[in-house]
Amino acid sequence: MIIYITPERRHRHTEQLRQYFALRKRVFCDRLGWVEPRHDRYETDRFDPCFNVYILCIDPDTQQVCGGVRLMPTTGPTLLHSVWSDMLPEGNAMRSPGIWEATRFCIDETMSSRRASLANRATLELSIAVADFGNANGISHVVAVCERYFFDMAAVYGPPAQMISSKLDENGLEIGCGVWSTDAIRDKLTWSRSFIGNDEPAIIRKVA
Repeated sequence: MIIYITPERRHRHTEQLRQYFALRKRVFCDRLGWVEPRHDRYETDRFDPCFNVYILCIDPDTQQVCGGVRLMPTTGPTLLHSVWSDMLPEGNAMRSPGIWEATRFCIDETMSSRRASLANRATLELSIAVADFGNANGISHVVAVCERYFFDMAAVYGPPAQMISSKLDENGLEIGCGVWSTDAIRDKLTWSRSFIGNDEPAIIRKVA
């Protein structure tokens, strides 16, 4: 199940956001080492209070957050332009109302065999949800900085990203900056809608 949390809805989903921030801490602090850990179980940054939309995947059996992603308009502050600007050919590249940044994409990988299949499903659900949100809000492209293997994995079941650049991070991990067309994601993943039980695009109030 997918939930879309726009700024005015954050107060309704405090528990789901708490779980998402805890998952981010496990992924981006504990596993990847991209973010300095705090003295609690959560990872948040200076972009969370800004205008953004959280898309969370909920396990239908446990009602727990099993994955999530944060979308931010590139007309405002972004991680890409402030933290990863060296991965852009020009400082102000990728700024447009039709391009949003996907950040803090993470899946709960602390799983049993049942959760292993759930992780694959969550990845599909979130990918389609991002494309559906884009379609509903006039967003034609999504840009992201991810581990290189994520781009390779995503290309197995969905459209390949247009790669802008890549480099090794401070831990020797290859990361890349890439762009996806939201229309291409929707077209390529049409096959999975019946599998994930979402036959119709999500209808989200226009916020972009």
